[in-house]
Order: sequence, then C-alpha cells, then structure tokens
Amino acid sequence: MRYLCALLVVTVTGRAAEVEPVRPAVCRAGGFDLIRFSNGVEIRAKGDAAFSVSFDAANYQGNARDTALRSAMARWNAAGSPWRYSFSGYTGSAPASSDGSMTIVHGGRSFPSGVLATTLISAYGSGELVDSDIFFNPTSNFSSDGSVIDFESVALHELGHGLGLDHNDGCNAAPTVMQSTIRSGDVIRALLAPEVEGVRFLYGGGGGSAGGGNSGNPPVLVAAPSALTFNGAAGGAVPAGQVAALSGTGGLAWTVTATAGWILLAPTAGALPAVLNVLVLPGGLAAGTHTGRITVTSGAGAREIGVTLSLSAPASFTLTPATLSFAAQAGGAAPASQTLSLGGTGGLVWTASVSPSGSWLRVSAGGGFLPASLAVSVVTAGLAPQVYTGRIVMAAGGISREATVQLTVSAQPALEVTPAQVTLAAPAGSTTPACAPVQAALSAGTGDFSAAPGATWLSATPAAGRLPGSVVVCANAANLAAGDYISAVTISTALAGAKTLTVRLTVSATVLIRDGGVRNAASFTADQPVTAGELLAIFGDNLCSTTAVAAAFPLPAELAGCRAVMGGIPARLLYVAPRQFNLIAPAVLGEMAGATTTLVIYNGGLASPAMRVRVAAQAPGIFTVLGTGAGAGAVTHADGPLVSRASPVADGEPIVVYLTGLGALTPALADGQPAPADPLARTAAPVRLLADGAEAAVLYAGAAPGFAGLQVVVATLPPALRRRFPEITVEVGGMPSNRVSAGGPSLLDVSPTEVRAGLPATVTLRGVNLAPGSALRIGAANLAGVLADGPLQTFRVTLPAAALASPGVVALDVVDAAAPAEAASNFLTLTIRP
Repeated sequence: MRYLCALLVVTVTGRAAEVEPVRPAVCRAGGFDLIRFSNGVEIRAKGDAAFSVSFDAANYQGNARDTALRSAMARWNAAGSPWRYSFSGYTGSAPASSDGSMTIVHGGRSFPSGVLATTLISAYGSGELVDSDIFFNPTSNFSSDGSVIDFESVALHELGHGLGLDHNDGCNAAPTVMQSTIRSGDVIRALLAPEVEGVRFLYGGGGGSAGGGNSGNPPVLVAAPSALTFNGAAGGAVPAGQVAALSGTGGLAWTVTATAGWILLAPTAGALPAVLNVLVLPGGLAAGTHTGRITVTSGAGAREIGVTLSLSAPASFTLTPATLSFAAQAGGAAPASQTLSLGGTGGLVWTASVSPSGSWLRVSAGGGFLPASLAVSVVTAGLAPQVYTGRIVMAAGGISREATVQLTVSAQPALEVTPAQVTLAAPAGSTTPACAPVQAALSAGTGDFSAAPGATWLSATPAAGRLPGSVVVCANAANLAAGDYISAVTISTALAGAKTLTVRLTVSATVLIRDGGVRNAASFTADQPVTAGELLAIFGDNLCSTTAVAAAFPLPAELAGCRAVMGGIPARLLYVAPRQFNLIAPAVLGEMAGATTTLVIYNGGLASPAMRVRVAAQAPGIFTVLGTGAGAGAVTHADGPLVSRASPVADGEPIVVYLTGLGALTPALADGQPAPADPLARTAAPVRLLADGAEAAVLYAGAAPGFAGLQVVVATLPPALRRRFPEITVEVGGMPSNRVSAGGPSLLDVSPTEVRAGLPATVTLRGVNLAPGSALRIGAANLAGVLADGPLQTFRVTLPAAALASPGVVALDVVDAAAPAEAASNFLTLTIRP
C-alpha cells in the first residue's frame, strides 16, 4: 500500500522557523483550507471519521496538560459533524507509522527554532486520511493559564491538522485557530466559523459544501469494525462467526478479499449498504495467534479489517499406567485393586467404560473431573485357569486413552507382595535414601523373582532372588524438587506372574537459614556477632510450616512444632513463620564471647544445616520508628511520647532509647522470663550515649521491666545541642550500635523502584518526620517536591532526565532545605534501567 505523508508545524510569531515557508492557502468559501500533499493530492476524509487517541504517559497523565488535551478533543467532537476523537489511554511507546490511531507525545522529533509543535499526516495514494500523530516541542515555554504560550490553543490547532485541515493564513480578517502562528499570551480555545465549516465540509453535518467528502461529493466507503478477534482451541470447534458493516454512498459497488485461507467471507461482492459475514476455520492451525486482513475495494478506495485468531493449546489427557496385571489362583481370593492415575487439563470431564462389559473387570467410578484416581479391581470367582484380557476405555476433552488389563488365573501359586503400596518421604537435596522393606512370596512353594524400578529416583535391592524373600525399595531425593512423586516397582515371577508395587514419594522443602540471615532485630545489621539475651531476627526458607506468635511468659522453646537451637540450648521464641524466626539468644552465650557457636532451625522433624555464628560480649542495636534499622530511632521523652519533628528534644532533657544486645545483665535473667521492675537488671558493661558525638549523662542502662530481650538506655542530653534532631549512638563496652536520629527524617520506601534511563520520572517516597521544606538529594542535586501529611508522609518529586542519564543504581535521601545543618534521612536506592 502506497502512502502520502505531510508534516505541519505551528510557530511563535516573530521567531524564524527553519522549515519551508507556509504555502499560500487555497481559501474555501467558509475561510478554511484543506491539507495538500507535495504531489498535489488533496486530503480526503478519514473513512471511519474517528481517531483513537493515546497520550504520552510520562508528560500528559493526570496534569493540567492532560485536561487541556481532552478539552481540545471535546471541542472538535462538538463541531456538529460525525467526526470523533476518543481517548484510549496512556502510553510509553513511540507512535507507530500508519497504525490508524493518534499518539500525542512530548518530543520524539527534532524541532527547528520557533516551532512549537508538529503533526505528521499519512494518507492513502488517493488522499484518504489514514494516520495522524502530534509532537510537542519539549523546549517550548507552554502554560496552562495563557500567560506565555497557551498549551490548549496549540493543542486545538494541531488536532485540526489531525482531521485534515491546513493553515488558513490570509483567508480571514481576524486570526483563527488554524493560522500558522500564535503570539505569547494569545488564548484561542474555541472553534471559530472557518474551523467549523472545514470539519463539516470534510465529514458532513451541515454548512459549507456537501458533507462526507471534498467538492464533487466523491463516493464514501466505511467498514466497521476495523478489527475482528476470534478465539478457539487448536484442533477444536469452529468459533462463532462475526459480521462487519459496510456503509457509505448508497448503491456503491464493492468486492472483498482475504489474505489468509482460513478466513471465509460471504458475500464476496455487492452494493452499499451491506453486511459482511466472517468465519474462521482453525483446522490445521497450530496453537498461538494468527493474523490476516480483509480488504474491501470500491470506487471510494479500499478499506481494511484486521482479523486475529487466537488458538489455545488443545486439551491434554494422560492415563498411567497403560497396563495393569492381576494374578490369582482359581478358586482363591481376588487380588487387591490397583490404581489408574488420570491427569491432564484440570477440570475436564472424563468417562470410563469397561470391555468386555459386565465381565470380570470393574472400575470404581464411571466418570468425574480431572485430575483423578480410578481404582481397578477384578472378580475371579468362577473363572477357570487361563489368561483374561480386558480394556478400560477413558475419554476426556475429545481424547481417548486405553489401559489394558490382564488377569492371569492359574492353578499355580499366586505371587503375594506385602505391603501393596509404599509411601516414603525425604527432604529436597537429601543424599540419604528413604527406604522401606517389602516381602514377596508365593502362596505355595518357592521360585525365582526379579524386581524392576519404574523411575530413575527409585531402586529395588536385590534386583533378583529367591522367593520367599525381602526387597528393599529406596527413593533418592538428591536431584528432586519439593513435591509428590509416584512410580512403581514390578516384581515378576515365572510361575505366578508379576505384581506392581506402587511407590509414593513426598519430597519436602529444605529448611535453610540464608547467608547473612542472622540479624539484630533492631538494627538488622548483617554479619554482626550475637550476644546473650539479644532479640534476633532469623531469615530463611521453610523455617516453619505455619505462622505462630508466643502468647504468654515464659516464652516457649517451641511454636507450631518449630524450634531453634543455639549453642546447644533451645532458644525462646516470640514469632515463627516460613521465612522468619524472632527469638532471644540464650543466656549461655554469655560464656562464649569471642568464640563461635552453631544455630540450627527445626521444622518438625526436618533440620537446617548448622550455621556458625560469632558471639560477642555485646552487640547493641537501636530500634527504629519504621522498623528498618535506619532513620528515626525509637527514642521517647521521659514522660513517654515519641520524639518526632512535631515533638523534638530539648537541650539537657532526659530521653529513653529502646534497643537490644546490651550483653550481660546484673542480676542475670532466666531465658524466656520477663525482666523484673525490682530489682532492675542493669548492664554489666560501661554504657555511653552520644548525641551528635557529644556525651550524654547515662542514668540507667538495662532491661525494660515486663519484657524479654527489650532493653533501654535513659540519659540526660548535653546542655547545648548542635541540632534539633541529633544523631544518636549507644556504645556498650566499646561496641557501637547503629546510628539513628532523634526525630529526624526517615524514609520507608520509594515507588517506583525502577525508572528508565534518559527520561524524566516522577517518584513517590514514603516516610516520617519530613520537613515542609524537604528536598530530594540525588547526587549533587537537591530537588523540590510535593509533600503530603498522613500516618506516613508522601513526598512526590520529578527527577529530570539529566539525573537519570545512565543505567545503574543511585541513592536517594531527603534533606531539610531550610535547615541544611540538620542530618539527612536514611537513603533508599533507585534502579535506572536501560
């Protein structure tokens, strides 16, 4: 298909544009002009008289320009013609060439000096409009209030180009929307008579020349919808047919063709108006998406209708095993039933029938839903010694499967295998096989047997021997993922046939403590030694099968069947979950300072590999307001309220800092018991509290009465603080804690966590204690934003493209622009992807 293209621009009055001069308008009676291409072909109306419009999400979503674009579209829609612009959503993609829709973007092209915006027009060789896209100059000084270059006025102008109108300079006494220039401060947000006449001329609706086309009333053909979608299954039934409406100039002859053989059309020719019936034939097509195109041809040109056929994968149905063997002695007891496993597409209805009908062969159910298990049994009463063969025919989703059943009725002894089924269990990755013995014997006499496993993870020992005897069945889970597995061991004899022993193996997930997963529950510092009585957070996988919380003192050593052993002593637990344990390090660690010990987590009968952890006399960590180990600390005034931006500390006032990991206490506390109020359990090592590096007078350091593992430091701040929100650290026996602030800014998270390189992006940070004059610091730049208060404050900031120039990871923190001496918040990271 050959296309025509045109590029139209609007410029600022008085600034030279580095483009060809605006050609003289061919003024119509109503004062409008139509777009003409370089070969002299004049624009013709778009066939469906509509554009689906998407906006650049990064620049025109949820802001004043978003509103202005919608307002401008609505004005053209209200001009009294069938033309319609309709909003289809926001996009981050560049406009596609000749896709039949409109995309409005910020930038995307090079702009000569003085050019505010451009519209790129595409049309068929006949001049019929196909596609329009609008590009706004990102360097232009637009405004939403008309104070500089009015954005909505320019948008209204460019949308006029989009439906086929050209500049009308010199056609009217006063400036109109479609003039080629605009002055700073001009606001033209309403369509004037020339624009209304122009759109009605092209698309009908009264006024000007006859609607629906250019002068001479050329024929019109409209095919709707422009796309048809069918859904089905590969190899399945034919989807329901659909129709397309052909309209336009009454009596206009047309013909229709399709690009794909699987598209059927009826009729293939006729006169307008008409209804086109469309049918698709999926036979022979593979699962996936298939596309084709219908072309309707007439004297008004060609119209295309896209056809998409999505075929899902065919239904699946599996039946295992494919054969079952039974053996019995004439006149003896019937053998145990065996199981068929039915799998495949979940929810499919299955049916079962037995051949020969009404014979010795039985099934436990005649139908149901996949997946399922079907018990198969035989009735041997009255059967003479011989080999009987039957079939079980299964059907599901149009698929048939068969299981062959053989019954050997013999006067010879029967093979007996006990038990008939073995269930084994092992943790994933275990190199120790899980085993169970099976007894095999003949009902009378003796004979040779062989044992054959049905899976690589299964073994049978010995592989051959003499009956009666024992076979040890073992499963090896070393290379198996967690889950349930089923296979069989077949024990065969020459005298009594074979028995299939079903083996089920359950592979459980491995209990695992992550590297660096043992952390102080307050600071979350990695690779820090642990100390007696410290609150610890343990992170890993499959640590416990459920979630549970300790309900009372003394704290339990086991919750929900899960426990932790540290230094050979069960630790007291506060909380257990599949990925986290919260516990108190046993008091026995006080005797191991400077050494290492082991930590093992038990999930029921499964144990994690032992992890070596370092032990120290002290390992202090201060709790934080947001529970991240950074930012504002858990610091209160002496009378209880939390220190915050709204309630800062004062020079020389007493404060309380909540922490854990002070080490040995006097008197010592029993594991799992709450600290007493009398006598107070004080720390044995010297304690210092520093506020911005200045020494505070420590009044008390030790256990928090009524709690286990929680400790406090009460101190009087220095008489002259350097900052309103000083940074606090606690040293115990020379070991420093994490650094926190007393009421300073604290960040929890940033959204999104990833942005694209080279493009501006808006991010939202959440936190507490953020100042009204907060600024986001990224590199050497401080960026202002919009702060909103709430239980968690939000700070919305737009990052310029220059700050996101290269892929990588950058740090973000927040500072108080009005108080640069105050400490910044903790930092968050933002990933810049290509």
